[in-house]
Amino acid sequence: MSPDLPPAAPAKSPRPDITARGITLGGLFRCFLIVGMTGFGGVLPVFVHEVVHKRGWLDPEEFTELLAVCQVLPGPNIVNMSMVLGMRVQGLMGAFMSVLGLLLLPVMLVLAVGSLYAGFSHLPAVAGAVRAIAAAAAGLLIAITARLFWPQRRNPIAIGIGLLVLASIAWLRIPLFWVLLALGPVSVGLTWWRMQRDG
Repeated sequence: MSPDLPPAAPAKSPRPDITARGITLGGLFRCFLIVGMTGFGGVLPVFVHEVVHKRGWLDPEEFTELLAVCQVLPGPNIVNMSMVLGMRVQGLMGAFMSVLGLLLLPVMLVLAVGSLYAGFSHLPAVAGAVRAIAAAAAGLLIAITARLFWPQRRNPIAIGIGLLVLASIAWLRIPLFWVLLALGPVSVGLTWWRMQRDG
C-alpha cells in the first residue's frame, strides 16, 4: 500500500491586470493625499507602505519595476511614479488625480513654511533643525533602498550593477546621467540574456 502523500500545494494564480484591481479615481486621490501629507523627509517609504503593504495595489516586484522606469525619467521620482501609476489605472484623469493628491497640501505647506524660513533662517536653532531633518531623510532613503534590494539579493546581475552604480557615483563622482546612460543598457541586456537562458 502506497504511503499517503501530502496534498499538492495549490498553484499560485496570477494577479489580475492592474486595471482590474478596483483602483478608483477617488482611491488614487486619497492614497496620494495621504502620501503627500505624511511623507516628511522622504515620500518613498510612505508610498511603499500605502501602495504595496496597505492597499496591495502593487507587489514588491511591480513596485521595483515602476521605480526603475521612473528613475530614468526627468523630474522627481515620486511625481513620476504617481503619474505613471495613475495613467496605467485610469488614464489621463488618473494621472491628474494622483499628482493633485500628492502635491496639493505639500505645496501649500511649503509656501507657508518657506515664507517663515526666509525670516528666521539666520537663527542657529533653525539651521540645526534643518541639518537634523536632512539626516532623517538620509536614513529613510537608506532604509527604503535596503528594503527594495532585498528581493534581488540572490540576483548576481542586480548586485553587480548596483555596486558599479554605487562606486561610480559615490567614489568616482560621475554624474548620475552618465552612469544611467552607460550602465542602463548593460543592465537591460544582461537581464534579457538571463531571462532567455532561464526560459
